[in-house]
Amino acid sequence: MATERQIAANRANAQKSTGPKTAAGRLKSSRNAFCHGLSLPSRLDIATSAKADAIARLLARDQADDEQLTAATEVAQAQLELLRIREVRAKLVAEVDLTSGNLEPLRRLAALDRYERFAATKRRRAAHRL
Repeated sequence: MATERQIAANRANAQKSTGPKTAAGRLKSSRNAFCHGLSLPSRLDIATSAKADAIARLLARDQADDEQLTAATEVAQAQLELLRIREVRAKLVAEVDLTSGNLEPLRRLAALDRYERFAATKRRRAAHRL
């Protein structure tokens, strides 16, 4: 059990760990993980949203209820996300020069696996609901 002194110290430390305070600091920290754009949701892109809606209408039956239409939209969005990840992967593979000794492109390629697994899982789960 924590003592009163430990609780006070924890509260004091917590006050120091609340993240950036200024607008510039918040802007900078919001882009910490931004390298290739894969962490951004593709729904924000109007053209991609239109493609996803068109694919979802093809996947869903004519008399599909709202739940099935939502699942079809999620399948379409995840599929478009997988295509986007594979496009980034192809660009990175083209940049890899094994003779240079630079391992950064290989690390970036390995990092894409996480995004690909996540998108494939989203697609599979949504497809089961169809």
